[in-house]
Amino acid sequence: MLHALTTLLIQFADSMGYLGVYLYMLLVGTFIPLPSEILLIPAGYLASLGEKSLALLLVSGALGSLSGALVNYALSRYLVHRFFKEKPIVKKVSLFFRLHGKISVFLAPLTPGLGQYISIPAGLSHMPLRTFIPLTFAANLIWVGFMLLIGYIFGEGETADKSAALFSLILLGFVILSVSIYVFKELKKARENA
Repeated sequence: MLHALTTLLIQFADSMGYLGVYLYMLLVGTFIPLPSEILLIPAGYLASLGEKSLALLLVSGALGSLSGALVNYALSRYLVHRFFKEKPIVKKVSLFFRLHGKISVFLAPLTPGLGQYISIPAGLSHMPLRTFIPLTFAANLIWVGFMLLIGYIFGEGETADKSAALFSLILLGFVILSVSIYVFKELKKARENA
């Protein structure tokens, strides 16, 4: 059963191509709760076999996530802000985001479950795109790279540099764990101070 599921996911990733990776990650980057792991880990495995380019997967995945985040940003900036800006919760979110926006935009995509939603307060608080885009892209590049490397180290290709991939995976895992702890501590602090 597990072998059949793994094979199905690898075939899914193989059939997607780079444009498919971009479009899937665009959906992941919006408020639609799709797991990036379903596509990125098998795609990393295919890269280790030499069937996909790791660099192209990385760029198309990160650009897709950024595009999805920009959809959330635009919706919250124009729709939510226009119709709900007088609500107390919106004012609280905007105030928190003005104080902690840059660090939140960079760290949240590295925290499982929060990444795709951080663009909503960014749009509400009208964070400048010249700040939002590079921070979001950099964070998504790290997350997508982490997911791809997990699949990559399970590959069997002769060209796969397993030791470098494993070291990168451990390093990125440490970064993501540290970021997750920091974000949850800051959220708890903000809740206690509210």
